[in-house]
Amino acid sequence: MAKYDIAISGGGPGGAYAAKTAAELGLRVVFFERARKSGEKNASGCGLGQRWWRDFPFIMDEIVELDSYREIHFCYFKITDSDDRLVTTISTAKTPKDDRRIQHKDHGYGMTGTSIYRSDLDPLLANLACNAGAELRTSTLITDVIKEKGRVCGLVTEKGEKIEADVVIGADGAHSLVAIASGIRKRWNKDQITLVPQLDFSCNEQRMDDVIGPAELVWFGPYCGAYQVNFRDGFHLGLGQWLDKWDTRPLDMVKRILKIPAFQAMCRSVDAELREYQVHLLPWMPHPGKSYGDGVLLVGDAGGFPCPLEGEGIWHACLTGRMAAETAAEAIAAGDVSEKALSAYERKWKQSAVGREYEFGQEYVNLWKNSAFDPEFMKKMVLFLGEVQSLNFPSPVFDWSDDHMKTFNDHLGHLLDLLPELSDFANHNIVPLGKGISTENRERIAGMISGSIKKKLPRIIPQRVIRSVVGRFLGLA
Repeated sequence: MAKYDIAISGGGPGGAYAAKTAAELGLRVVFFERARKSGEKNASGCGLGQRWWRDFPFIMDEIVELDSYREIHFCYFKITDSDDRLVTTISTAKTPKDDRRIQHKDHGYGMTGTSIYRSDLDPLLANLACNAGAELRTSTLITDVIKEKGRVCGLVTEKGEKIEADVVIGADGAHSLVAIASGIRKRWNKDQITLVPQLDFSCNEQRMDDVIGPAELVWFGPYCGAYQVNFRDGFHLGLGQWLDKWDTRPLDMVKRILKIPAFQAMCRSVDAELREYQVHLLPWMPHPGKSYGDGVLLVGDAGGFPCPLEGEGIWHACLTGRMAAETAAEAIAAGDVSEKALSAYERKWKQSAVGREYEFGQEYVNLWKNSAFDPEFMKKMVLFLGEVQSLNFPSPVFDWSDDHMKTFNDHLGHLLDLLPELSDFANHNIVPLGKGISTENRERIAGMISGSIKKKLPRIIPQRVIRSVVGRFLGLA
């Protein structure tokens, strides 16, 4: 029986980065990939944001050289109505180069960073792990874990080979055999996991540059919101819904987007041709599940770590992979790989940037469930967004349907008609997020409001009284 310090099930980003970290710490580590190479069975892609240059700069320096790499500065939200007409397009702004959050200003990266296919990213991460000294075994499916007196102490392959290890790391995705076989958790409940169908298209690279440029697209309307991730010479279109909400075939949900004339025009302009259809499961929960056990740790999708706001999980997988390997190394060095010792992993990720994502996990999930994933509500939201854009400068300048002030009041009146219908949504899904405003910013807002009120109230009311009232309203002590 082969013996390792750490055995990892899964050759994706989380598994590869855990293997890399463990090898760099001097441990004997092996990681298993069921396909012939990492990324072979994954046709999807991902967007890697500025935090990647902060946390994994050496990876990003290599990613810019990969075949599918596309630099991203913007995200355009295409808003369509019940008749599939394009109502408006809302854009994010490019982050200024002097923004202190930008780590690599010389590259000129914008708000999102880059898009890359997993078939390019995963082999890169696996190679980094192997170069660090980890052993990769491909074409190997893990079918069980080895247990002794309740402690996980190894893995079993489909050929019956047993791999002994002091610590096992489950990086085997949403279906995680390691999580279930070890007893950490059962299968995800239907309201904890989404089904994500995707269509992948090839495109003319030059036309992608000319028409779409450094941007991602999102399609919002009276359907489940869809994302369009754009690569060097192609893109994939996908959407998702929690399993307990599915009421049709996954492919039919994606076909709904294909009917939109604006989408069809975009496809024609970049010579888009369908090349693959894929469906996968993605955990999407307010908080991750239990991530450790006796002799075992879970990372990435296996632990339920995708972001509760937008479902991105690659950065989360790599970061949890690193923390899991570090925790395992500490436990092995101390000669204690018990559940109690490995619980240090949960404390680590909760105190990290990953953990901070879940401080408002329930609010984030509620926001999506009650908006972009609710087609009936989106009918109202489309009207609201259209009116907001109609009032947003310089839109009123170019509305020539009547004299300018009349058209302005027509749009404003319609917007005010819609507000009562949306106020309940805002109170339940937007207002709770106000708790996330930092104390520093609350104090600045309080100062601005109290200063404005002071100018309009008699001088007999002290400024400190006004500031105290405003402060309590904003949640300041």
